[in-house]
Amino acid sequence: MLRGKILLTAGLSSLITLILLAGILLIFSRALAAPTHQNATSPTYVSVSALAFSPLDHTSPFVKNTARQMLSLDSQFRNFGGGNNIFVAPLTLPDQARLTGMDIFGEDFDNQGAILVRFKRCEHSLGRCQTLTQATSLDPFNIGRFGPAGVVPLLNEFIDNNVYSYLLELELTALGNSGLRSVRLELFEGPVAGSPPPAPANTGERWELAGNSTSFFIPNNDLNQIRICTDDLSNLPNATHYPVLIVDGQFTPLTSNSCVTVSGRNIEVRRPISAGPSAGTYQILR
Repeated sequence: MLRGKILLTAGLSSLITLILLAGILLIFSRALAAPTHQNATSPTYVSVSALAFSPLDHTSPFVKNTARQMLSLDSQFRNFGGGNNIFVAPLTLPDQARLTGMDIFGEDFDNQGAILVRFKRCEHSLGRCQTLTQATSLDPFNIGRFGPAGVVPLLNEFIDNNVYSYLLELELTALGNSGLRSVRLELFEGPVAGSPPPAPANTGERWELAGNSTSFFIPNNDLNQIRICTDDLSNLPNATHYPVLIVDGQFTPLTSNSCVTVSGRNIEVRRPISAGPSAGTYQILR
């Protein structure tokens, strides 16, 4: 009888131990998984110091004050022109991330001038740059220290380092010891709440150049970003027979099983004379 009680007690003890271990393992596994979920839905920030900007015109009268961490114009005269008040800072942003906001920080004591920062996207192949958003010390305007200023909550730019480079452009017209201190960019490196995920590489509406068709025009009245993809072009003899993309008169060669992202008013896919058929897809991203 005593032996049976001992065995029963030992069995219950082992069962309770197993239950406790299972609970601890469950809690531990959830704790390990939590940061991944949080990173996917929480923003990260990239801070760019004003001291990282370089003048567009190297004769510009400016000063970088390391004590105040500020870039200012070293002049009391409003003789702006020829880019002598423009400064640029190249950006290295994580590919596939989404840029969702931009703030600027600094000091503005000049009610006749301002600190203006533009976020620009430049195409690798064509060298064209487009301003996607901008922030200014005038919004909201406070005499003296400002920031965050110019928050852009509706910005939802998909970073594509394969097609574009990115930069910040600073335009200073504020004098009197005014200047920029820093720029803060808000990024999501995972899915953005309320936003669809990036489009798959080769989905969307079809375009096709076959028979007597030598051109396919893609409508873009609202100047949205459009991703244009090609199917397998191995049926064509060589790259000189591949279709080309024409955006507002600028030519971009296309390659087999690849995609490019462009924006323009007149977008056309054209095949060379006497070349074989080709096809692919296009999709409006925003």
